[in-house]
Amino acid sequence: MKKILEEAKTHLMTGVSYMLPFVVAGGLLLTIGLLLGGGEQEAGFAKQTVEVGVLIFSLMVPVMAGYMAYSIADRPGIAPGMVGGLIAHEIGAGFFGGIVAGFLAGYIVNFIKKLPMHSYIAALKPIIVIPLLGVGAVSLLMYIIGQPIALASKGLEGWLSSMSGGNLALLGLIIGAMIAFDMGGPINKVAFAFCVGMLNEGVYGPMAACWIGIMTPPIGLALATRLAPKKFTAAERQSALPTTIMGATGITEGAIPFAVGAPLQVIPAIVVGSAVGGALAMALGSAAPVPSGGIFVVAFFEKPVMFLIAFAAGILTTALMTILLKKNIEEEVAYTQEAV
Repeated sequence: MKKILEEAKTHLMTGVSYMLPFVVAGGLLLTIGLLLGGGEQEAGFAKQTVEVGVLIFSLMVPVMAGYMAYSIADRPGIAPGMVGGLIAHEIGAGFFGGIVAGFLAGYIVNFIKKLPMHSYIAALKPIIVIPLLGVGAVSLLMYIIGQPIALASKGLEGWLSSMSGGNLALLGLIIGAMIAFDMGGPINKVAFAFCVGMLNEGVYGPMAACWIGIMTPPIGLALATRLAPKKFTAAERQSALPTTIMGATGITEGAIPFAVGAPLQVIPAIVVGSAVGGALAMALGSAAPVPSGGIFVVAFFEKPVMFLIAFAAGILTTALMTILLKKNIEEEVAYTQEAV
């Protein structure tokens, strides 16, 4: 079971990684167009910029599904996967429908590959048989099972869009905590995939909380080394600058060396700090239309000042809680020697 889950995660993240450039390009163009007033115009450059951003966003689900199928079945899986993702997008099944389409396409293509065929037909398998049967089967299944997924997606979108106040803060708290908890691991990936999926539905608030969870842990820990240097090793203090840079560019894994050295102190601190920042970001109405780019894309967020306030609160909470939980290095060494 564990192996199956690991493989599923690998296939999903392959699709997401190929999808991200489209999300970034679409999100940035959409935001630039909106900043120029394209959302209120009927024609002109700003309006076209918004439309191009929306059009690029429409590629998200097909590309993700296609490359998930590619991860499972190699190149023959791409066409069935993309077609399945396109159908998911068209019927409103969105990101979650695309995930189903990617898995369906990959495993259906693998099944077709193994079917016994006459040598004359087998020669046509890569260019005719697999594309035809694969696309046909995936299309049929997506029109059947995609409808309930579409209803669920619309319900989730409506629920998120109707959230306000304490509900938004709770969602931001959960997302921030999940993203920080395993610093790039499976829990992080689940929360990230959810936030990216909401971008496809035009719901950008969760991604703001996601960004807090991504960037806060490394920067908060780096700040802690400056505020209380005696609680950190020389190597940890020297790594403060590169750790800060990693955090600012969206690499949560910069916190891992600190967590390895003191997991019972560091992990609770980064989870609480990111949860506080995530809750505050969504409560203040910040929203992020792009899932990549780190601190350099904050200017394109909705209410960027509110985001920075929440970000600063998360960083400070992480740093102070780390300092509170950790002992001085000398005290830790003495305690370890006594225990031995």
